[in-house]
Amino acid sequence: MTDDDTFYRGPLGEVAQAEAGSAGVDPGDLYLAAISWWSAAVAPAVSVSSWPDAPVTVWTSLVRSDVSESDLLHHLVHRLLNGPGPLAVHPDVTDQRLLSAASHATRRADSAGAGTPTFLLTGSPFTSGRGGSRISTSLEGHLRQAWDGRHTLPTRGIGRYRAARRPVPPHVGSLWDLSASEWRGFLSTDAATYSRVLHFARRPAPAPRPNPSSGKWRDELATAYGWAFNTRPILTYTTRARRQWHAIREAECSWDATLPEQYADFFVRIGDHVSRVAGTLAATERTAIHSTHIEAAWSLARRAVLDTAHLAAMDHSTVEPVVKDLDDRLFGMEALEGEAPAIRSNTPESEPWWPSGRGMHRNRPQTGSSAVRKLKQWYQDRCQMCAQVLALPSPRHRYSEAAHIRAREDNGPDIVENLLCLCPTCHVLFDAGARVLTDDLTIIDTVTGQSGKRIELHRWHFIDSRYVRHHRQRWAGNDLTPPASEPSAPPKL
Repeated sequence: MTDDDTFYRGPLGEVAQAEAGSAGVDPGDLYLAAISWWSAAVAPAVSVSSWPDAPVTVWTSLVRSDVSESDLLHHLVHRLLNGPGPLAVHPDVTDQRLLSAASHATRRADSAGAGTPTFLLTGSPFTSGRGGSRISTSLEGHLRQAWDGRHTLPTRGIGRYRAARRPVPPHVGSLWDLSASEWRGFLSTDAATYSRVLHFARRPAPAPRPNPSSGKWRDELATAYGWAFNTRPILTYTTRARRQWHAIREAECSWDATLPEQYADFFVRIGDHVSRVAGTLAATERTAIHSTHIEAAWSLARRAVLDTAHLAAMDHSTVEPVVKDLDDRLFGMEALEGEAPAIRSNTPESEPWWPSGRGMHRNRPQTGSSAVRKLKQWYQDRCQMCAQVLALPSPRHRYSEAAHIRAREDNGPDIVENLLCLCPTCHVLFDAGARVLTDDLTIIDTVTGQSGKRIELHRWHFIDSRYVRHHRQRWAGNDLTPPASEPSAPPKL
């Protein structure tokens, strides 16, 4: 723990400690904002084994004083993280219509290959009136479903998307920046909504001071982002980490026993918050969830508990014993870490749920022309193998082809996970077996037996290794052993 009881962990912790001083913001506040941003950025790719169907998004509200002040925190985290982890942002979404527009815009960007199916809500969800600040009933309902991963967000033309069996609506994250008077609107809101948010009181901003940064965290985050989208991990726990997480879940019963119902409801999902924060931190390090990730996540949840008690004017003497008991249990466990099970991959075959008139049904990945359009948009018609762009003296300007890894005649699906963007020459060579790929996507020339470079890979392009193995077995047999090397960061396209 550091002096402010926040355990800074991994690249996101380095961002906060290296960049907060020169910007004149509190490192803890920047750390929280970075975690919220990053959890939303990787939400389409990362999940946690304790709740694999739910997104890993960490919803936060950072409450400043009622005094009007210029808040640069959101602009700072956007400047720092939008490069390694791009994310669509929609401020001040206060009703269902605005949420529908944000969902529709995100879906269109994802379909065109210009974004991922996730967006971040910033600003405030409240509207002000005579009765104070309130969240609209319809928005409140959709927000609860979005946090749970039930994916029933409103969007224009939803019937058309169902008929075409398109992907589910986007994931949603929140990084709300509220005044104290706005935040009080949570007290008159359904508990099921405000318990899904970690609430923090902003710390006073220190005077700006230079703090030279190596910038190493940028490369680490870029590598982690590429790993997430090209592995689709379901993060598992070590033995000690799982025991710590269960201890936090068990403590949730203590809130009901010690606090009035209106206050206890703030803390009924602390265990779920801890698992999401721990999963976000583990994903930046490309590992399973270790006890240090749980402890770092608890340090933030602990701050949220105490800050919420302060914001709601609760009696701290009823909250602090539960917090102290958890501190003793988490940090007093034996040091034996144990081995985590292997990280599983949430492949495209694990199809998400989609609502229909007759209940919830499995949905299929984006297919056909939409998948081809997205693929070519990602690579701007540049060949993934030779990096050449075939320029044309015509309105089309460029030309490329979508090559199936597992061939159509072998029942290869029309999904981006089974497609490569190639020039006509490389397409012919690949289809004829003159080139195959290893599991780490290194190009092998089967005529000469020589190994070349890895194919170019866009940060959002996940290639299913089963299709790669099928193509390799068809043309080269089983005599190719993939090199055992750590995947490198994907190129920035």
